[in-house]
Amino acid sequence: MPNRSGPSASAFLHVAANGLVVSMFLFPLAWMGLGAFKSDGDLLSPSPVWLFAPTLDHWRFIFANWAVGQHLLNSIIISVATTAATLALGFPAAYGLSRFPLWRKDAVLFDILSLKMIPPIAAAVPLFLFAKQTGIYNTYLVLILFNTAFQLPFTILVLKSFIDEIPREIDEAATIDGCSPLGAMWRAILPLALPGLICCALFVFIFTWNEFLLANVMVAGDLRPLPPIVGLALTHRGILWGPALALGLVVLLPVLALSFSLSRYMARGLTFGAVKG
Repeated sequence: MPNRSGPSASAFLHVAANGLVVSMFLFPLAWMGLGAFKSDGDLLSPSPVWLFAPTLDHWRFIFANWAVGQHLLNSIIISVATTAATLALGFPAAYGLSRFPLWRKDAVLFDILSLKMIPPIAAAVPLFLFAKQTGIYNTYLVLILFNTAFQLPFTILVLKSFIDEIPREIDEAATIDGCSPLGAMWRAILPLALPGLICCALFVFIFTWNEFLLANVMVAGDLRPLPPIVGLALTHRGILWGPALALGLVVLLPVLALSFSLSRYMARGLTFGAVKG
């Protein structure tokens, strides 16, 4: 008789291990969500308070004193514009690297990859001086341009891998039908690479949304996006934990909503080309 206890025990351990890993990631989010609705007394209690009367005082405070609505709009404008610009530049570049012969293509790809290795803090001062001298400091444009520059290498390399998996016969068929190389890219390759585009768009949006250093250096005042506003919770009288947790939820929820709404495209995009027939 086959041993039936082995697979069930293995499956149980597998589920338990996955549950433990997931809970480790979800617990801080749950704690932040609960803390955003706790009173100051419950937040600063020496022992954890699980049962409490919810309050909206922290939410009223951040919207009334920190202009969260305006900074949320700034983040949306900068992230959407950066994502659109990155895809508009990255897709044609990825198509050219994938489809056309290029002298020392491997060296070019390595150069593109090495640009991604540059830490933003190393380029912050030169970019700041450039922004001041060109007059784009403290504008939406400065963050859109610099974020696009930092996200473009990632987008090109990822989209190139997607386009590499699309058969070249599709380009040839589009050319026979009368399309130019540019027309073949837009009419034939673009629809097939849509999962990869959505996947890249989601990552670029998240990276731009969460970007802190450039957002804190290149703009000031009412033009700042959401992440630098968290620093307002650090006061001379201590840390405002309640408003900080509420603002953390405001920063997190749009990204979570976008990720869940595009999860099916995300799964298809991440596994595109992983298995060949």
